[in-house]
Amino acid sequence: MPLLNGDVPMTRLAKSAFAACAMAAATGAAADEPQRRPLAAIVAQRVDAAESPTCVAVGLVADAIEVAFACTPGAGPVPARDSIFEIGSITKGLTGFILADMVRKGEVSLDDPASRYSRSGAKLPRFEGREVTLRDLVTQTSSLPRLPPAFAPASMRDPYADFDADALYAALARTTLSRPIGQAAEYSNFGFMWLSEILARRAGMRFDALLAERVLAPLGMTDSAIVLTAEQMKRMVTPHAPVYEPTSPWEFAVELAGVGGLRSPLADMLKLASALAGRRETALDPAIALALRPMRPAELPGNSTGYGWVTLEKPGVRVHWHNGGTGGSHAMIAVNPATRTAAVVLVDSTVSFDDLAFHLVAPVLPMKQKRVALPIDPATRDQYAGTHRLVPDFRIEVYFEGGRMMTRATGQRAIEVSRDGPDTFFTRGIDARLVFHRREDGSIDSLRLHQGGRETPAPKVP
Repeated sequence: MPLLNGDVPMTRLAKSAFAACAMAAATGAAADEPQRRPLAAIVAQRVDAAESPTCVAVGLVADAIEVAFACTPGAGPVPARDSIFEIGSITKGLTGFILADMVRKGEVSLDDPASRYSRSGAKLPRFEGREVTLRDLVTQTSSLPRLPPAFAPASMRDPYADFDADALYAALARTTLSRPIGQAAEYSNFGFMWLSEILARRAGMRFDALLAERVLAPLGMTDSAIVLTAEQMKRMVTPHAPVYEPTSPWEFAVELAGVGGLRSPLADMLKLASALAGRRETALDPAIALALRPMRPAELPGNSTGYGWVTLEKPGVRVHWHNGGTGGSHAMIAVNPATRTAAVVLVDSTVSFDDLAFHLVAPVLPMKQKRVALPIDPATRDQYAGTHRLVPDFRIEVYFEGGRMMTRATGQRAIEVSRDGPDTFFTRGIDARLVFHRREDGSIDSLRLHQGGRETPAPKVP
């Protein structure tokens, strides 16, 4: 873990690409805590360890507020406080606020069946007579799959653009649940699209208007929206797919956009962070307090879920958080209620800086360090070559190009991987790991893709 006292010498990267400013003259620290290093130094260190081009906008809420902006060499331009980012699934947390507000006001009950607020006559999934409830949807325990069945986007670069409410209800009609509802967590974008449509239907207005009225306006997030104005589009940060290739933002049908369709600048996200940390009073405070309260275990070990918000608990550490990722952006917000600190990290690529947000609010949680690539034994390198199947229509090809080990996923560009242990490899350009599995005779029969906190097996294609 980095030292918390003193300054860190600025690296060449930090000197050439780092820009930072403070919104307050000083940052206070409790008398019994070590003095925290300036945010600028922490962000510079973390960006220096990045393994692919990227830019970040970072905000820290404590006794005062600090912001910092940084880019690796070859990336840019450096964002500003009013640069608008996709925040992806952090939107789910704000959808959770809407539900919490409705529950508080008696407009819905958390254990109401989702069918009560769905389209009249819609065929909806059940399991052994049990219906999906609002609680099941918001805690990710609905037993719905991550994506709708037979999900077939016209373009993987913008996968949700052509999926609307009609497609949602058609997918629900053909969904068969394979396990009891409410007993196990499985992250489901499908479920949150349904929840978005339900809440807007219950309120009798478009989802974007509902989000603005119930959440954005009370928090003062007046520069955040699902549908941006022409002026806001000029401030939209260009998203970047793996290998820092410019790509377009994801579009969502407005009625389903609570799954991940909000765009927001750092300035607005800091208003959200300040409210979450209890540093400012808002009309939404009672709903926030309710939404952060854990209700059921989350999919990730050591975590639990409330109204969309996840709570990490370790000895001496309790952090509320949510992250978000699209095809070219990543975002993270973390809150430590004990110290009343909150951190926001917005990224113009698919690279995760979640560890930075966690570290800023709980320094005992370490930041990632720059990984060192180990040589691959020439005698065994050909054993890694081959094609692996994640799902029927999605495969990962592993091959060698000169002295480099490369991977290419279906419909995507090639990405270099480097060895960091026995049969383990990390990617350059995205935050993922490949772990190869061997049979008793030593031959490779599969790999496992570790990405986004999930592990996906991929058998080798004969």
